[in-house]
Amino acid sequence: MKENSIFENYLNLIMTSWVMILMMRIVECGAMLINFGNENGMLLSELAGFGIDFVCANLVLTVLFPIYLALSKCSCKMADTVCLTVFVLLEIVHLLVLQYFFNQHKPLGSLLFGYSLDEIMLTVTTANVSVTKVVLLMAGLIILSLTSFFVIKKINAKNKAKAKIVTLASLPVAVILIVFASRYYNDFTVNKSLAFYKAAVEYKTEEKVYCHEISDAEIEEYHQMFQEKKFVSNEFPLLHKYETADSLGFYFNEFESKPNIVILFVEGLNDDFVHDYHGANLMPNLRKIMEKSLYWNHCFTLGERSFAVVPSVLGSLPYGEIGFTLLDQLPLHLTLTSVLEANGYQTDFFYGQGSWFHKKNIFFRKNNIDLIFDNAKYSDKYEKIVVGKENYFWGYNDKCLFEQSLEVIDTLGDSPRLDMYFTGSTHSPFIISETEKYDGRLDEICENLENGTDRKFFKHYGIYARTLLFLDDALGDFIGSYSKRNDFQNTIFVITGDHPMCEIAPENSLKRYHVPFIVYSPNLKTSATFSNIVSHLDFYETMIAFMEKYGVEKPDFSASFGGNMFAESNNIAFMDEPRNVIDFYSDGHYISGKDLYEVENDFNIRKINDKDLYETLRHRLEIVRKISEYTSLENKIMPAEIYCKALNDTLLRKFKSDGDIVFSGQYQNVLTEVDVTAFDTLVLDFSLDYHGVDDVCQLVYKITDENGANISTEYMGLGKDGRKFAYHRRIPLCGKGEKTFFNAFFYNPKQQRCTISKLDGILLGNIE
Repeated sequence: MKENSIFENYLNLIMTSWVMILMMRIVECGAMLINFGNENGMLLSELAGFGIDFVCANLVLTVLFPIYLALSKCSCKMADTVCLTVFVLLEIVHLLVLQYFFNQHKPLGSLLFGYSLDEIMLTVTTANVSVTKVVLLMAGLIILSLTSFFVIKKINAKNKAKAKIVTLASLPVAVILIVFASRYYNDFTVNKSLAFYKAAVEYKTEEKVYCHEISDAEIEEYHQMFQEKKFVSNEFPLLHKYETADSLGFYFNEFESKPNIVILFVEGLNDDFVHDYHGANLMPNLRKIMEKSLYWNHCFTLGERSFAVVPSVLGSLPYGEIGFTLLDQLPLHLTLTSVLEANGYQTDFFYGQGSWFHKKNIFFRKNNIDLIFDNAKYSDKYEKIVVGKENYFWGYNDKCLFEQSLEVIDTLGDSPRLDMYFTGSTHSPFIISETEKYDGRLDEICENLENGTDRKFFKHYGIYARTLLFLDDALGDFIGSYSKRNDFQNTIFVITGDHPMCEIAPENSLKRYHVPFIVYSPNLKTSATFSNIVSHLDFYETMIAFMEKYGVEKPDFSASFGGNMFAESNNIAFMDEPRNVIDFYSDGHYISGKDLYEVENDFNIRKINDKDLYETLRHRLEIVRKISEYTSLENKIMPAEIYCKALNDTLLRKFKSDGDIVFSGQYQNVLTEVDVTAFDTLVLDFSLDYHGVDDVCQLVYKITDENGANISTEYMGLGKDGRKFAYHRRIPLCGKGEKTFFNAFFYNPKQQRCTISKLDGILLGNIE
């Protein structure tokens, strides 16, 4: 067949792509219109997107014609089959990517690669998407696409000639749009699967350069950015004298004893939600609490997703590569959890879902928590949230969370407590109990709204609004139940959002990080609202300073990434949804990607052009990012001696390899005959990189008496070749002899060649 005839045949595929593009845009536009209305000029943007998809597809398919030509040399039928198969596969992927867009109102980017497979499967299975409907839609569109191809083949040559002219005429238009107009695209305009492919390619091909080395000059620049701190070390760049004064105590009456602290990390809590939101008071209980509290109305979370809130609030910790808790090897650090535990507090974490998500369980164990109570431990009387036809067990709603926790707390004795909660009802799959009750309440709210636009808003976003009503009742019931307890007067409640709800688009990119910060107690002297700019990073030092008067030993040094809740915070770096540190606030200005903004009092932003200022802030951001990564990845937050002293532990041994440890024998010693007789509990903490045969080498610790008799032994498999291994364990010393010794060694039963690199650990002793 002649090349011209082959192109005529290829034109059938090009015209089929037009039908498929049109169908995809109709599905996309229709779903958004039905669920959310014509928000932000969606219809016009989608129409523009169809035009862009149309001409760009013509360009791409024209460029790929030589491949079709080569296949046609063998068989035109085979060439058609291959192309149609590729079309169908692209159509399937596009429909899957659209599901994310329908939930989050923005294209899926490299965020996907920041999650483990388990976390991805959890998110997918709890996304409240009907798999049956998606499969049926796919099947219908595939049938329509293939049918259109065979119908198009029957179109006469005269009409195909017109199609050929349209195709060729669109090529220069496509080039112009790609080169000059891409900056004007919005989230509705862009092709969602193309945006995902682009992000995936960039993620996989772009070399991820994290900071493992840093110069003294860069450290000095960082220190100059935070001159209010008295830094003491370049080896540990964050380390400074702990000089934060107690400003919080001014607002409290004296507690009779160490106060209980209850910290509520509230999923998806925008600062907007505690005020009238689109004309409605969705959180009356929380607002009543807020009006009797200390409230910071200009507070930032440090991440666009949940991964940032726990380490930021509890320890003012840096971000690591993709979030501190997600580090393969957690460096030595202090948090409110570990410091209060060392000072006699019972420390607890309550969660309605699985604590493995974002590695919360590993983080809390590193901080010596006493109790992690997650969805695996709930009483059978609480109703499980089961999602979809697959019956995936998600967890428990927030009312169950609070009710169950109070039952557990009643069994914990009289020690002062740090109780930490992470709510979940305002997170996908947005399943609550008593849905009819809350639908009715939302309907009543909408009936009383004067503004038709507000009523329309709640019609489209009702599934999220009703979960806020449910959450608010759960919080109100929780505080109400607590008020009947004997320890209510002696309790401080801290309430903040992990991040604004992702499913409702924020007014601007800065408000992606705007959350309320509320400190409530019946023992407050007065309520107050503070408008200084703060972040979650500022709570740790503020709270520790307050607790000093109640017998909590304040550490001599701090590695806090933040400062004080009663001062103005500056030079704040944020980690966005794909886990990039590209957003930065400083001195009333904000950079997001390549844009510079001036920040107004209500966190509205106004784009400005000032190249010098942009470059200055960009440089500051780079310094903060480098310090964050270096201290996290190289275990340079604080030295072991300061860590041990703050936790009232004795440093028995530090062990660190200068180079690689290579061995092929059965045993390789790490610690030998360490006398631990004087201690009640040991803490073994170490990390290493392992290279060797998979699942062969193990690290073993053995505790023996003076005669060499074994008291206890534990084996820890190092896992796969190339694995970063980390271990933190509190070891009670039971059945001690007159003398008790601790030994640790690598056990290599098959005597294969093994290499241990970057071994870094400590052994601590504690007297209870």
